[in-house]
Order: sequence, then structure tokens, then C-alpha cells
Amino acid sequence: MAIGLRTLAACAGALACASMTAAAPVADRPNLIIFGNSLSDTGNTAALTNTTAYWKGRFSNSYVWNEYAARLLDMNLNNNAFGGATSNNDISPGTSSGVKVPSFHDQVSVWLKVNPTATQFHLNNDVIEIEVGGNDLLNSAAALMSGAVPPVDFAARVAASIASDVDTLAKAGYKNILVWNLPAADLSPNAISTGTSAIIKPLVDLVNTAIAKAVGMIVQKHGAAASGIHVLDLNALTRLVLQPAGMQALGLTDAVDACYTKNAAGAASVCNNPDQHAFYDSIHPASRVHYLWGAVAAILTRNPAATIDLGTVVSLAKKFDIAQSNNQNNIIAGNVPPSSTPTNPVPTPSPAPKCH
Repeated sequence: MAIGLRTLAACAGALACASMTAAAPVADRPNLIIFGNSLSDTGNTAALTNTTAYWKGRFSNSYVWNEYAARLLDMNLNNNAFGGATSNNDISPGTSSGVKVPSFHDQVSVWLKVNPTATQFHLNNDVIEIEVGGNDLLNSAAALMSGAVPPVDFAARVAASIASDVDTLAKAGYKNILVWNLPAADLSPNAISTGTSAIIKPLVDLVNTAIAKAVGMIVQKHGAAASGIHVLDLNALTRLVLQPAGMQALGLTDAVDACYTKNAAGAASVCNNPDQHAFYDSIHPASRVHYLWGAVAAILTRNPAATIDLGTVVSLAKKFDIAQSNNQNNIIAGNVPPSSTPTNPVPTPSPAPKCH
């Protein structure tokens, strides 16, 4: 549950209502604190814009990755992500359904205002996971492709903004901060259908390189106190999932077409096999990809240096029977085979390089 951010839906301006939000509950178990955009949103933008989104406020057809990760890690989920969010509205205004939404910078500001005195237990044991930057790229894609905005400058600006708020969280005392880089947007139905994959890939790579560099500088700045700050490779994970063996393991049959589409008149159409699609709409992953991402996130949350390769994808898909899952059958909703509901849900792997 978000930190009361759903109350923002009744406000004229999101941050104007920060004082109305409720602090995260004090509990004996740590929090998984999420900041981000539509890939991570569990209903905040739906509440803010009074829209239904797709499935129960998610930008997908089932639960999203951080819900699975929190379940596997037995952590309280505090989700502050908003669909449409950018790194900073001063750099790239983020909107959804014509409504301005809190950026990553805004989300962090609200969180720290509402939770100004986190206990040392939570500062040491809570995990913050950040997934943002995709909308910055999407909003500026035309300008970047035309050369109106220099790609190197753009990447540096977005990365610096993200790193600045990582720095703010570190200064607040949080020890465990994980930053997911941008996914492989060049493999999305949107990029494939518009023939822009070859243009988008180097832009994504440029931003991801800049994020790694900028966050690395924050780690250097804080020294030993920043040993829990890491960049995780969502881009590589996306590519693993979309390999033939990854698709087969997850029971996916379509990596090219969106399930949810709209015609020129704006009428929506939904395919009859959404769980077999890698993407629910032209840019957002469908259910089984989120399930796998959540299982991987749980592993990397415990050990950010763990190896995630194609064998990991296949193994996790089998362990949680992801190929047979949907929004009624998974570890959150229940109705799963006993073998896929582990008492010690996530193995602790040996340290090794991240996704490759």
C-alpha cells in the first residue's frame, strides 16, 4: 500500500496535499519502498486521475513486479510510483490522462516529508528500489531523434537528476538503495511497429551508461556508507526474457504484438490470450514478465551481485509455475501448486556479476 498517496487524487495539486498523507506503518519487518513510473505503479495514478487503467489500477493485466518481490521477501510494500512519472518535472513534465503526476523527485520529497524520523532499524533494513527514466526518454524521443536535443546532454541531465535524489535518500540515512536502469525499449511493440528500434537502442544505452556513472559517483562520495547502493540491469533482464528459451519458460507466444490496442477512433480492443503476450500494451509488460521480474528482484534485493542469466530465468519460471500463471493464479492471489509456494521463497545465490 502506498504511503497515503491515494489521497492525492482528491487534491488540486499532488504535492499540495503532502501533509494529508499517512506515515508508513511502524512494523517489525522492513519496508520495500518503491519509487518510479507505470512499470511499478500499483494504482496511484489511477486514483489521482480517477481512471481505471487496466487491471485494478496497474498498467498491466495482473500484479506488478514489486508486489511479487515484497511477497517473496516478506517485506511491507510502500509503493509511491506513479504512471507517467519522469525523473523530475522541471526537466521533463510527466502526465497521465492530461494530469500532471509526481515525478521521482516529488515522490522522494513527499516520502521524506511524511517519514522524517525513520528508526535506525528501518534505515538499516528497508530497501528502496527506483525504476524511472523511461518516460523522460519517451517524452523527448522526437527531439532526440531529430537532433534538436543532444542525446549525450539529455542522458547526463536525466542521470544527474536521478543520482541527486539517490544522494538525498542516502543523506537521509537509507543504506539500501537499488536503481533499475531502463528496460530494452527497443524491443517493445511500440518501437517495432514504428520501425524505431535501431534508433531507440543507442539512446537507451546512452542513458543507462550515464545512470551507472552518476550513481557510481554518489557511491564514491559516501564511501563505505554507500555499500548498499547499486544499479540493477533491467535492460539485460528484458533481453533474457525475450529470448526464445525465456519466452518458452514463461509460456509466452508473442513478443511483438500488444494485447491491448486502440484503433484510430480510440476504441479499445483486448486479445483473448493476454497472459501469453510479453507486452500488454505497446510499452508495458504483461503479467508473466512482471512475475519473473519480481522473482529476480527478490534475488537481487538480497544479493545485488547475483548472477542472473537465462538459466536463472528458466529455473525461476519453473519454480513458480509462471507459465501457468494469471491474475487469479500466482503467489499473491493464491491457487498455485504447493511446490511453487516456498517456505524459503528466494534462494541466496553466490556473489557474481549482475545480468549478462
